[in-house]
Amino acid sequence: MSRRQRWLLATALIAPLALLASCASDAAPAAPGGDGDGSGFGGALGTPEQEEAFAELYDAALAAGENQVVAYGPPPARALLDAFHARFPGIELNYQQLQTAERIAKLEQEKQTGNHVADIASDGRTPIVSMAVDGWCQQLDPIMDLPEEWTGPDSRAYFPYVSIFGLVVNTDLIDPEDAPQSWEELVSPEWKGDVVMVSPAAGGAAAFTFAMMQTPEENAEKYEGIMEGIKENVSLVARDALVLQEVAQGTYPVGALAYYPYYVETAAQGAPIEFVFPFTEGGGNMWTKSGNCLIENAPNPNAGRLWMEWLLSIEGQTVLAESGWYPTMPGMPGPGGLPPLEEIDLLYALPDEEAITAYGPYVQEVIAFFGG
Repeated sequence: MSRRQRWLLATALIAPLALLASCASDAAPAAPGGDGDGSGFGGALGTPEQEEAFAELYDAALAAGENQVVAYGPPPARALLDAFHARFPGIELNYQQLQTAERIAKLEQEKQTGNHVADIASDGRTPIVSMAVDGWCQQLDPIMDLPEEWTGPDSRAYFPYVSIFGLVVNTDLIDPEDAPQSWEELVSPEWKGDVVMVSPAAGGAAAFTFAMMQTPEENAEKYEGIMEGIKENVSLVARDALVLQEVAQGTYPVGALAYYPYYVETAAQGAPIEFVFPFTEGGGNMWTKSGNCLIENAPNPNAGRLWMEWLLSIEGQTVLAESGWYPTMPGMPGPGGLPPLEEIDLLYALPDEEAITAYGPYVQEVIAFFGG
């Protein structure tokens, strides 16, 4: 039985693709807790001074009776929750998966009644930056040396990781080194019928990618004709997960804008696929960043901040990478042996406060162009 046949048999016996956030990890941190001087961490989190700050924050949370963190937003990988709980066993994380409008409505209600529940808001760049600008988030001074590009307005949010999209190739059909190396090559007639991608008509990352290509003017000039080439030469499917399935089954040799965490799950099932960064010539690799902010009047401010700070620690960043995301702290390795973030030529994005409104009209144009 071939590798592909074994994979097809396996997929018939397992549940459909789920987000990597539901997966556990075997990674286990060192001894938990601290004693106020950082000595209990043994260098797992950062420098002695940084570890002392972590220990003081943890002790302050326990002294104030803060034994939980309530976060509104998509839950993170199970491995992250497990590692944090092992490091700081006196604090439990509780995620409530509220979308943007629901989250704001809930926070408005809490503000009006004075019954504050949420400590953390967690989401992608646009909703978190919007909350920071609108006064929902506390200003913080990060324990770790977080670059300014990964903080929100006035340091009212942290962005500890980014999600990366690339190419996935079926290794039974082509050599990964033969995959397209630029957007121009990807959309050329040479690859017509061999590439599958999620339709931008559905919105999401695909629509946002082409919206980013249209502004500012330098992007519009650099990527002129790419959207039209996608429509003419690339096969489109309705959902991100289908891109991985189609390539894994051998229907197409190449999948574009493949979401790396989906790739990790599919590859773990034995699929004959490999993830590659396609655009080494001319750049333009798609990415999105995710962040957290500490809510004003959070009932557990020390515990909530501890969770945000830990995600930026050496340990937190390492677990993020092991879970399939790109950590944003300098010097951290990429997930799965991929290059570090600073070595990747990313698609240029507008500054945070400009981006929360500027991309909207372009997203709508892209959706309409693809028939949405």
